[in-house]
Amino acid sequence: MPESTGLRVGAGLALSQAQADQAWPAIKLPGILSNGETPVDRRGGALEHGTLDAGLRLGTHFGALLALGWHDRDPVHVEAAWLQGETAWGQDQLLLGLGRNRLPMGRLLEGGGHFDRFASMPLAKRAVLGGDWIDDGISLRWQRSHDGPWPALETLDLGVWRARSFPGGAEGPAAPAAHLRLSWGDFSFDGFGALLRPQLRGAHVQSATAAHTHDRPDCRGGLTGIFCFDGRSEVLSGSLAWVLPTTADLRLELAGLLRRDRGQLYSLNGDTDYRGSTGGGWLDLIWQYSPQIGLALRGETVRGVQTLESANALALARDAGLLGSTRIWRASASASYAPWPSLRLFAELGTDRQGTQRNNFSALRLVWTPDQLWAWHW
Repeated sequence: MPESTGLRVGAGLALSQAQADQAWPAIKLPGILSNGETPVDRRGGALEHGTLDAGLRLGTHFGALLALGWHDRDPVHVEAAWLQGETAWGQDQLLLGLGRNRLPMGRLLEGGGHFDRFASMPLAKRAVLGGDWIDDGISLRWQRSHDGPWPALETLDLGVWRARSFPGGAEGPAAPAAHLRLSWGDFSFDGFGALLRPQLRGAHVQSATAAHTHDRPDCRGGLTGIFCFDGRSEVLSGSLAWVLPTTADLRLELAGLLRRDRGQLYSLNGDTDYRGSTGGGWLDLIWQYSPQIGLALRGETVRGVQTLESANALALARDAGLLGSTRIWRASASASYAPWPSLRLFAELGTDRQGTQRNNFSALRLVWTPDQLWAWHW
């Protein structure tokens, strides 16, 4: 949204040319209870991400935002359709928003895989959240000044979300969520938690030959080719950024995610009592050598731990892709050059490892994120 009364139009574009030994990103993550989505194989040229957005502000109290996005050949989807009211509260500010948006989780969690300095969605974000967590809901933000008590507390978000997108389900109550941001000196920390009670959370049966799809199967229409989950899910995350005390512009960034599921897992092969935890994270070391040149290293890991109890446990584990559970790793290095402030060119090398299997990859990327395309103020 523009900072003063007016209309602003913006856009973003990320293009990639990638090579890898095998399909990249990996078609499936073994041992992970996921949304069953098969990602598109991005070897060769691909539209990594495109967005078009418009923000409107009326006076000092009201604003609106609409953002559309698309990936490669996928259909256009709404990333944000948000109405917001703002008011001063002493030296602080209260913001009440309603509509569709990313859940507030902090810069590192929200930005991971979203016009990022690395080409692919972080493993932990893909496994725990199914990618960017975009949902419908209402959220109240307390934006604090650093005066008064608790000077480290910068932001507090309290929201209730419809929870129809993964890790939510097709049915079930709305999900409460909270986020806080603390900053002191060269450190900043974001913490997030959400409690969901998904019902009829459907996913496609895992298969090495499954076609790319973003469809969410409906468990009420039959169980052919799908598995479903009813129960309780808890999502927790934390991220820490530290500007290192050196003369060089060095930053260390760490993010972690955890999802705990408890309930019933079922398919055409029966049902079972299910308990599982999926967790992981990533660590970045970033060196901004100059305003134009940057280098970054990233290490990632994710793993799922599952317990299924019934006579049908083996068949259900096979349907849900839980067999062959192993820790999954990724290491990558990225170099960037910015010929203009809004345009960045990236060269990336990395490797994915699942057990004894490795998949080496490389990517050249162009990322264009201008401040705005057009603006009109009155």
